[in-house]
Amino acid sequence: MTTHTNTPPKQADDGPPKGVWTHHIAGRYRAIQVRQLAMAWWCYRESHISFRQLRVYMAAHEMAERRRYTKPGGRTKASYSLDELKAIVGGRGSESADAALNADIRRLARLGMVSISGHAIGFAEAIDDIELEDVSGFHAMMAKLPHPDRTVPVPRRVLRATAAGFTRGMTAVVLAMLIRSLFWHRDRGAFRVDGRTKREWIADVFGVSLRSVTEGRARLIGLGWLVPRETSQFLLNRYGAHDQINTEWSTAVADSGAGEKRDAEQGGSARLSGVFQGESASPLNRSLPQEGNHINNRTSAHPAEHGWAGPSGVSLRSTLGSRKERPPARGSGGASGSPNIRDIRSADLSDTDRLLELHRQACKLGLAHASEHGRMTFFSLAERARSRGKRAGALFYWLIREQKTAFITLSDEDEAARRLREHLNTGGSLLRPSSPEPAASPPPFSQDEHIVVACLRIACQRGLDPFHVARRARGWTRDEWDEARHAHLQAQHARWRGETKDAE
Repeated sequence: MTTHTNTPPKQADDGPPKGVWTHHIAGRYRAIQVRQLAMAWWCYRESHISFRQLRVYMAAHEMAERRRYTKPGGRTKASYSLDELKAIVGGRGSESADAALNADIRRLARLGMVSISGHAIGFAEAIDDIELEDVSGFHAMMAKLPHPDRTVPVPRRVLRATAAGFTRGMTAVVLAMLIRSLFWHRDRGAFRVDGRTKREWIADVFGVSLRSVTEGRARLIGLGWLVPRETSQFLLNRYGAHDQINTEWSTAVADSGAGEKRDAEQGGSARLSGVFQGESASPLNRSLPQEGNHINNRTSAHPAEHGWAGPSGVSLRSTLGSRKERPPARGSGGASGSPNIRDIRSADLSDTDRLLELHRQACKLGLAHASEHGRMTFFSLAERARSRGKRAGALFYWLIREQKTAFITLSDEDEAARRLREHLNTGGSLLRPSSPEPAASPPPFSQDEHIVVACLRIACQRGLDPFHVARRARGWTRDEWDEARHAHLQAQHARWRGETKDAE
């Protein structure tokens, strides 16, 4: 794992630099201009595009970036399909998703924001490339942005998360923090990942309410993408909150206890109508069934064969029972006692063993299937609820009861597969959940790589040549250092190729 330091590799002439620095962004990044990010949000704010079309725009950047890591040459061409877009945005298994996404693609192409064809993707680089008459509001927005001509190294994991469906306030905070707090410094060879931002500035520039900004920032902190840093009250009042972007973030970061900090209210009852609180209620899923005895085409035309529907004439709601009739609370932490499908807590979704027990109970009630596909679907819905829902337990209950499998995105499935794979690799059982201490994951580096990384970190902190650090600490010669450094770079390249294959 990359270590964040408070100084970059080498110091500038104007004295020691400040801030938080890193050499690596996990999962790689997509270079997007500030004006492109601002242009996409401004078009949404002025109702030229819908929020889902904004998500499609983000997904198009992810699709284009994937092709940069494929092997070039020959007669091969990049191939872009609607299925790939649906995997990122959501809507697999919904017949209305094809028509809705095709309409979104045509709308973005008519505006000139992005054109997606079978073998190419093109993006507008300036507001003049967009077919709009009055763009004075965009120029007013750009006048309020710092460094409007620079390029932002947007992490690909963040691209996929925003495309999958953050809330409006969370998306505004994400874009604001990327513009103000994530910089690549070529002269130092490192990224600066912290900055100060006032919530009033975000509300003014992005056209959202202060409450949306406050809630969006709080939820991003809960997910682990933002890390608040200590600051004095004077600086807080003058410059705003000091936050650090976690460049190692993934949906797995929130597993480390974030759910345990939420109170027992997050296990409350789910609303049965309207847009669920905290979930991205995409119009892609507007044709999905609303009752438990129906099924979408993601599973089968015969729901009883897959265990998703109850017996004929029996309502799944009556079979499962009302959440208002749940047993007494198991404590404010939500992690004590055995998990109960009628009283799902956010802590249950973060613990693989407890989630497997919930899956076993759901299979007995006919809400899930005991096959590998059914288990993967169950875990994917749990990931969707845990990473997107303000009340994760209630959202998960609603998702499995209403069988909203079309909400599942590629990132949800990837994280679900990772959790199941790690559970098996650490000796866990998928049939009889238990709660042993998980075994420590193997170290990502060899012993020589650890030495190389440590020397680079110390040299970064003190502004020294890393070879001199290695010679003083280990007695290495220049040839030994060059060989170890080359081996480390080759291993890093192999890991990056592996991450790219997993992402694709």
